[in-house]
Amino acid sequence: MILYVSIFMSLALLGLANLSSRQTTFVFAALYVFFVLFVGARLDTGCDFATYFLRYKYLQFNNITSLFDTTEPGFFLLSYFTKKAGLAYVWLNVFSASIFFYYLIKFARNHPRPLLLIALVFPILVIQLSMSGLRQALAVAFLMGALDAFLHARRLQVFIYILIGSSFHQSLVILLPLALMVGRSYSLARVMGAIVILLPVAAYLLSGRAEVYQDRYIDEIYGDMDSGGAIFRLGLLVITATLFELYTTRMARAHPNEYNLMRVFALVSFALIPVMMVNTVALHRLIFYVVPMQAYILAALPRAMFANKRSIQIVELGAIAVYAAYIVVWFSASRHANICYVPYQSYLF
Repeated sequence: MILYVSIFMSLALLGLANLSSRQTTFVFAALYVFFVLFVGARLDTGCDFATYFLRYKYLQFNNITSLFDTTEPGFFLLSYFTKKAGLAYVWLNVFSASIFFYYLIKFARNHPRPLLLIALVFPILVIQLSMSGLRQALAVAFLMGALDAFLHARRLQVFIYILIGSSFHQSLVILLPLALMVGRSYSLARVMGAIVILLPVAAYLLSGRAEVYQDRYIDEIYGDMDSGGAIFRLGLLVITATLFELYTTRMARAHPNEYNLMRVFALVSFALIPVMMVNTVALHRLIFYVVPMQAYILAALPRAMFANKRSIQIVELGAIAVYAAYIVVWFSASRHANICYVPYQSYLF
């Protein structure tokens, strides 16, 4: 636990510091190399490490065209080419980490407090996702690419990024309606219209996995599935969305280019509450898709809430304290956290 808390606190200190543009670029370059090695070169660390290792070990295809028979060809293509090159499993993790942190940093650089955003996503997106759920981590990576494209009003790129991401984890197609919201002012009617138009397309693309999700999360034919921590992670989302709604006018004034996207994901955060009643594991999976924008909103809130520098610093420290407590409590109370991530091991040493 000490290692992860130390990394988080180091990121927090960087996030709270007022660095120049040149210094921030250097820090991002250093962080990229560090994270790719830290996440990519891990050995037997992460809850799904053994599962993905065995899947890679026994991966066999007669020819490349057979890969497209799968419902999520992107991940199998990445695995296929890595194995075809004669590389060990660790390289699949390195390539995946390279993609994930490229898009995380690309997304974060849109923010006026980019390093603070990186600190806030570290507990959930870096530890719990990129170090375990390889397929969904890659889907979230391309989602962050889509969010970056959204902020630059590139509708086609948003659509393409989400389709690519869904080839790694098919559930991402539920966010296809984002593409129709690019460049339009926020309104509930427009959000619902985009959902009505593109959700049938998403449902069609998801049809290959719909039965699996029905069996796993609703009917629970594989046994009871529960994620106790999902409720706390949902709480972080809802608290952030509530603060956003309380200061929505100031946020619109301070972040006019990002405001529409913030409103959409604040709405999604509230919409996830009923999912908690259905299945907490499904909720846990869906939360990953909301965390990038939730952290974006949370890192932006202090400067919208207050003009006084001291007050801004106090609120930023408060956000850091909440996430520090989250990591400590998670590692102290979660059996999975200690089994999966402690001790941290690496192929490098």
